[in-house]
Amino acid sequence: MTFEIVVADPAKNITLLVLNPVENRAEAAKLLLAEQSLHAEQVGFVIPPKTLQGLWRLEMMGGEFCGNGARSFGLFVARTIGLSGNAEVTIEVSGMKEPLPVRLQVEKGTAEVRIPKPLSQDALNFQGQSLPAYRFDGITHLIAPGIPPEEQTFFMIKRVFETRFPFPQALGVLFFDQAARFMVPAVYVYHTDSLIFESSCGSGSAALGLWLEESRYEGESRVAVPQPGGIIEVQTVKKGGAVLTVAIGGTVALEEPRLVRIDPWAEQGKG
Repeated sequence: MTFEIVVADPAKNITLLVLNPVENRAEAAKLLLAEQSLHAEQVGFVIPPKTLQGLWRLEMMGGEFCGNGARSFGLFVARTIGLSGNAEVTIEVSGMKEPLPVRLQVEKGTAEVRIPKPLSQDALNFQGQSLPAYRFDGITHLIAPGIPPEEQTFFMIKRVFETRFPFPQALGVLFFDQAARFMVPAVYVYHTDSLIFESSCGSGSAALGLWLEESRYEGESRVAVPQPGGIIEVQTVKKGGAVLTVAIGGTVALEEPRLVRIDPWAEQGKG
């Protein structure tokens, strides 16, 4: 199979933007994730507008929402339509009911997306510890302070989560070292049955930023969230203790579009 892709690098959370139409997205995503030379952590499928006035759309591999995918896609759209300098584009992304604005410095490769605030905030009891839960459109994130980032632990948390909450398109567990103020995000996508310990996570950074600023009652704050691939900055604005807006930003490196050919039979043989 041949794919036309753009490789995006937002804080090492390598995201593949697939430009050509794909009939079976779940199968395509699995093939691309399995291709070790790409080092991909997630896959999104680009849907160009049918008219000049239409919006570009990004469908993530499991229909989930992805903050880093949205930032990468916004920069891709801006460069594709010839924008430069300080710019803003409005895009549609899976997992979100409304279009999202992406603010850019095109030549510098910075992209900030304002995302809708969480639909709800709850907590999950896991082995006697209360894990904060932030439910966004398309993904739910659990914050796991002081818990070592291990695959077995992730699936233990996932099993408990599924007894309490409806299944989202994707589930994130944010393993957080409070002393080092360092986050290791792990994201499971239900549609593709895939778990990735990601180099960074945009919506996960938003969830952690909101939690870290939970006691703030008023005003704007910016929190840097270090994670394995780099830093994502979270901006929150609150009034009267309520969250008004939340945005995530940072740099994104974009490669030029290229073709990649993958033999499905060879990939199956690797398993």
